[in-house]
Amino acid sequence: MEHEMKNLLKEQTIPPDYQFNLSDFALFLSVMKNKAAYENMLRIIVDEPDLRLAEVKAEQVVLNQSGKRAIRLDAWARDVRNRQFNTEMQNDSKSDNLQKRSRFYQGLLDTPILKSGKKTKYRHLPSTIIIFITQEDIFSRDLAMYTFTEQCEEIAGLHLDDGTKKIFLNMTSRRGRPDLVSLLQYMKNTTLDNPEILVKDKRIRELDRIVREVKQSEEWEAVKMNILEIGMEKGMEKGQSKGQERVNLLNRLLAEQNRTEDIVRAASDPALQKKLFKEFDI
Repeated sequence: MEHEMKNLLKEQTIPPDYQFNLSDFALFLSVMKNKAAYENMLRIIVDEPDLRLAEVKAEQVVLNQSGKRAIRLDAWARDVRNRQFNTEMQNDSKSDNLQKRSRFYQGLLDTPILKSGKKTKYRHLPSTIIIFITQEDIFSRDLAMYTFTEQCEEIAGLHLDDGTKKIFLNMTSRRGRPDLVSLLQYMKNTTLDNPEILVKDKRIRELDRIVREVKQSEEWEAVKMNILEIGMEKGMEKGQSKGQERVNLLNRLLAEQNRTEDIVRAASDPALQKKLFKEFDI
């Protein structure tokens, strides 16, 4: 997983009083380490109230051949039926093709499972469900959930049954199961006071309890401080860059008027520089 939060910080700063939501990569990662939180989220997404997870891993690295691209999974899990789940919080859906990314993830998830040898059978491959949660409707059909499975083009209803499923969730739509729409709106604005949450059932309330526990933990405090420090550094860099652009523009305008002496004086006289900024309206 490319770290969306770090990419975001390259473009904007985060104010110290920013309220992190579950749609923010850092909080999502911290919460999904908790088996109960991941379990409740998946129960809503795949509409299986009795789903139970056996194992959960956050930021799971799946290696590729030497020199080839590996992947870092946001939240991986295995349930008691031996199905694999991978859930990605994808805030930036325009920088690359998510459909092909899901294909690449599918291949690498399967690769390390089967051992070499004639006794190894493909039927031993576990079912996998890959989930991308996006803040944009990448298919432009105004659905909260798009589910894809392999099926025959010539015969309607004939499914390949290869055990793979890809789900794309869209936070912008209200067209979907009320509990799913409520989960997605909770992720956007992570508080039970959010008026967009239509269903506040046991699963969402339990998820909210875990989110609040995580936010009060020392581990999250350290993560948050690191994020804010990075944001402040980026803000300072951005401010310095803009300030330099302003000075460069002033110098160019003065040079066009052959006011070389003002350029030299302004470099060591802040009051004069301020006066010249005002003169040129920059």
